[in-house]
Amino acid sequence: MDTIVIKLEPALLTNPDADMRYALPHLLAERSGGVIEDDGYDYVGPSKALVLYLMVRDLEQAKKCISEVIVNVRVLDNDLGRAATVAVQLGDKFEVIYPANWREEFVI
Repeated sequence: MDTIVIKLEPALLTNPDADMRYALPHLLAERSGGVIEDDGYDYVGPSKALVLYLMVRDLEQAKKCISEVIVNVRVLDNDLGRAATVAVQLGDKFEVIYPANWREEFVI
C-alpha cells in the first residue's frame, strides 16, 4: 500500500473546523469505494497546518479520486483547492501531485 498526505493550511480555509480531520478522509474512503483509508492526522508548523495521512490500495485510482474531491467538492464549506497540497510518500521524500505547478520541497 502507498501513503498519500494532504496538507491543509488553515488560513486558506473559509471554515477551518477541526472536524475536517474526520470529514475529508471519510468522504475520500466513501468516494473511492475503499481504495483510500484514513491513516491518521497531525498538526504541523507555525500555522498548525492539518496533515491527513491516507493509505491507498491503488495509487492511480486514489490520485484521481483525491484530485476530483479537492477541485470539485466543498467540505465543511471549504474550497480545498485553495488550501490543499497533496503528495505521495516515496520513502523519506514526497512527490507533490496537487497543485500541478508546485515547485517547492514538500515538508511535514
